[in-house]
Amino acid sequence: MAVTMLTHQMIAREAAAMLDEEMPFSTRVNRGREEEFVNSVNGYKKGDTVSIKIPPTSTVYSTAVFADGGSIDTYTETSVSLTLDTQKHTGLTFTAKEKTLEVEDFKERVLRPKIRSLAATVEADLILRAQKLCPNSVGTPGTTPTTARTFGAARQLLQEFLCPPGDRTLLISTEANLEMVDASKALFNPAPSIAKMYAEGAMMGMFQGAATFETPNLQAYGNGSDITMTVNGASQTGSTLTVSGNTAVTKGQTFTLPGVYAVHPLTGVATTRLQQFTVTADSSTASISIYPPITTSFPNKTVSASPTDTNALTFTGSASTTYKRSFMFHKDAFAVAFAPLSVLPGTEGYTATMNGMSVRVMSGGDFTNDTSSTRLDVLYGIAGVRGLHACNVFQ
Repeated sequence: MAVTMLTHQMIAREAAAMLDEEMPFSTRVNRGREEEFVNSVNGYKKGDTVSIKIPPTSTVYSTAVFADGGSIDTYTETSVSLTLDTQKHTGLTFTAKEKTLEVEDFKERVLRPKIRSLAATVEADLILRAQKLCPNSVGTPGTTPTTARTFGAARQLLQEFLCPPGDRTLLISTEANLEMVDASKALFNPAPSIAKMYAEGAMMGMFQGAATFETPNLQAYGNGSDITMTVNGASQTGSTLTVSGNTAVTKGQTFTLPGVYAVHPLTGVATTRLQQFTVTADSSTASISIYPPITTSFPNKTVSASPTDTNALTFTGSASTTYKRSFMFHKDAFAVAFAPLSVLPGTEGYTATMNGMSVRVMSGGDFTNDTSSTRLDVLYGIAGVRGLHACNVFQ
């Protein structure tokens, strides 16, 4: 067997490739913003931010008179910020002995276990943050889906919000997979896919119009201790809702408001379904941050009307209770960026990027204690761009 002296460059490149393989959520969302931070290859730091512009929807007029005799909409783009706010790393033993291992041997014995741990942690964090940015939900909290219809309801919501038909992904929990694999094994799948389901016990391929992956990285989250509150003030609009009775809501809680219906994204015509909202920040005050914003007219109309004063908010699920959810989303519902970190002065290391996945491998010695340590770091961030193009499936 050929022996190759391992270098930081070789390890970083292998690590980046392995991370790319281990993270189905991160590789199936929009990663095009990674080039927008800075022009240099390295030099990123925690806190760097770019703004993502979202084109508006506009009013369509009904007569031959320009703008029906009034003023045309002001072109108003909304925007969200994508910030590199999270850095995670794992330690790696990288001794003189391991430097002489054959590359494949080192990859399987030393590197892959470390990368799997790092990938699972990062992936779980990104999925959880994305799910909390999504207002849409279907299913019954506390009950694992047993029929394809529940996942079809998630697809229906994406359709109603004009989510593009391609580039959809469904991340299904291991519990939901157990319930669904037998019932769904023959639905719209060719024989090889059915055989794979029997052999591996997992839903694979396309299901309800989405590429389906079973993942153990879906985390349970839930409601704060108080879900009994009412609207405080009529004609409210925007991304903040003033309420009475709030003592504790948490990011990711979803609710509806009486008389506040979802609308067709282009025509603005009200549907028969109440608009769902998600809480975008923990709060123990009378002010709740929400998505989507309450907008009752074009451009960017989101709802049929503002909530009525004293109407009660109806939250999904019970107070102080957590629930796990499967997750269907379109590629452009979220933007994720991994950015290359600089190797620090006085250390040995290398930063590699593959398919947008950047990993820094860096070693430093402790002269006093005659030891050395190696670390693998990733720096990343996520933003919700079109949260209505995703849907949580309760279980």
